[in-house]
Amino acid sequence: MKVRILVALVAFSLLPRAGGAQVPPPPSLPGQDALAERLVGAIEAKNVPAYAALLSDGLRVFEDGKEVAGSKTEWLTTYGPKLAAEGVFFKVGPAFSSSGRLLFVEYVNSTASWGGRIPAHCCWSHDAVAYDLVDGKITVIRRLKGGDKAIRQQGESVP
Repeated sequence: MKVRILVALVAFSLLPRAGGAQVPPPPSLPGQDALAERLVGAIEAKNVPAYAALLSDGLRVFEDGKEVAGSKTEWLTTYGPKLAAEGVFFKVGPAFSSSGRLLFVEYVNSTASWGGRIPAHCCWSHDAVAYDLVDGKITVIRRLKGGDKAIRQQGESVP
């Protein structure tokens, strides 16, 4: 009898509980994946008009938690010249997506602006950048300045 009760208790403890069940994440917003592709394409192609078309007029931009732009116009005045600068190259790395938010690692190399070509594995700086989306437009950009030292995982190649 004691063994049956013990077996029943162990079996019951192994049953999944409603509070412990893993819930799948909500789906992406309609058009979110296409917007992500256009965003990466615009940044890597250094296409300021295509980049600007993705931004809401009421855009807010934060760097390391501090607001640096309170409108699309203000952000493009700051970021547009960097994006379009000759000899500055952008690469958008690992991406993650949740409903209404995109997260990228953005790599920037300005070595070629000094003349010549950019070295294959030198001089990249990186930032983590989250984009909040509403109605098919980017409404908030949150940038975390990363610096110029990449932390590689075993076997991983990072610019």
